[in-house]
Amino acid sequence: MLTNIEVKKMLIAISEMYGEREEELSLYDAVIGDGDHGVTMARGARAAIQKMQSMEEGSVEDFFKAYGRTLVSTLGGAIGPLFGSLFLEWAKAAKGKEMFDVNVLCTGLARGEEKIMSLGGAVLGDKTMLDAIHPTVLSLIESLNNKDTLTEGLEKAKIAARKGRDATVPMMALKGRSRHAKELSVGHVDAGAASFYYLMETMENFVASR
Repeated sequence: MLTNIEVKKMLIAISEMYGEREEELSLYDAVIGDGDHGVTMARGARAAIQKMQSMEEGSVEDFFKAYGRTLVSTLGGAIGPLFGSLFLEWAKAAKGKEMFDVNVLCTGLARGEEKIMSLGGAVLGDKTMLDAIHPTVLSLIESLNNKDTLTEGLEKAKIAARKGRDATVPMMALKGRSRHAKELSVGHVDAGAASFYYLMETMENFVASR
């Protein structure tokens, strides 16, 4: 489990990761999109770091809510509401709780998946971040039922997210700007799915290294 201060540090680590992955994520997007995914994620990450550092105090809910709202307001386009909703749903799941645990992680991500489907209209197989999120949710539900620790749950979730990301490679994009590439989108990883995988990887690395 993570305390509020540890959650703040984890969110900063996530932001730093997106800054480091800017070029890689843009290259993924350049193949079948408009090539700005990494730049957009890095811009939101810089704003999020500033927001986190400006907050001297806050609950687990407060930090996730501030992070999510910052992403929504700075990422722009479709990715802002979609990606920001994950953190906003984690905030809702953490309401009244002092610690971030598998229950909050699973509940928030499951609700985030529903929110993304509602906002973007994508479904599984459309070659979007959902294809990485859904197997991760299933993995976390299993971890919740097994009473796994946060460390154990995130380790399994990271593997599920990676498999989901890799599963987008043979798919044809049916949603987002990538859909215009049609057959050209086949054979390439979806940038949004990659971004989600790196999110889970960073969370797992942070928790495991405490």
